[in-house]
Amino acid sequence: MNLTEIDKKLQNEFALAKLKAETEANKNLEKANKLKSFRDLTKLERETIFALGKEMANDSKDKKNVKTLSDTLSEIATLKEQVLNKIGLTSSDLIPNYNCKKCKDTGIVFGRVCECYTKRRNREIIKEYRLDDINLFSFNDINTNLFSTKSQLDEFNRLKSILEKWCLNYPKIKKYNFVLRGDSGLGKTFLIKCMAKTLLERNFSVCFVSAFEMNSMMLKYHTAFNAEKESHLIPLLESEILFIDDLGTEPIINNVTINYLYNVLSEREERHLPTIITTNLNDELLSQRYGDRIFSRLHNKLIGNFILVEGKDLRHANVLPKK
Repeated sequence: MNLTEIDKKLQNEFALAKLKAETEANKNLEKANKLKSFRDLTKLERETIFALGKEMANDSKDKKNVKTLSDTLSEIATLKEQVLNKIGLTSSDLIPNYNCKKCKDTGIVFGRVCECYTKRRNREIIKEYRLDDINLFSFNDINTNLFSTKSQLDEFNRLKSILEKWCLNYPKIKKYNFVLRGDSGLGKTFLIKCMAKTLLERNFSVCFVSAFEMNSMMLKYHTAFNAEKESHLIPLLESEILFIDDLGTEPIINNVTINYLYNVLSEREERHLPTIITTNLNDELLSQRYGDRIFSRLHNKLIGNFILVEGKDLRHANVLPKK
């Protein structure tokens, strides 16, 4: 889905939400206006508001009269609420219940795109890079038959417990980044897919990409010169939790890979947005491949956890994870 299609979809969605809120409020108002007592109170309320406004505009306003009129308005509001309660309504039911109070479900505030529209639009773009549930695993899907030694199973369960607890406690967490480093076949991708599924089920905005896919997105951004240029980086920058699988397997593209990866990591760090990474590279290779600036961000112990995963290749086992 391109940006034009997304905008068309969202404009229809916002228009329908606005119409629904206003239709419901008008329906409730018509129901209330069938009551003579409500109509009389509404008329008295308008007259009192007019009188109060006139008094307030007077340079030599009568403070006692202002208080009397203000008290009268409060009494009218109480009486109207009592009348509405008899027909199962409240005063708030007579006002459109918009999803966004700022733009009133128009997507525009003072001629500018509302924050609610931007967030909704970004979520649609991010969806293009989400894994379907069928490609994800649950923390309960771990098959103990994959492990040849008890020590490796115990260590795997310890790591699983750390990651699962983090997912269930998010966003009330102290450290928001993870780098899982170790040889191939140790379950790193399996574990972060479990994390992604858990977070998706908690309705967080998740982007899951391989390092190769991420590289392609950054290259598209670098070479694009059209209105959709920005969309290529939105999933990497705006998703609440970003998963990058197999960092180090992507080709290094001059003026793209290193530069944009640094920008993504830096901006997400500044905004305290979690980035979860798996890699087969050790410290020395990470530093050599990406440079000191990126390495220092990956190894920032103040905000992240750098975890070494060890053991025998689980792919040599005859039993695959249950799904």
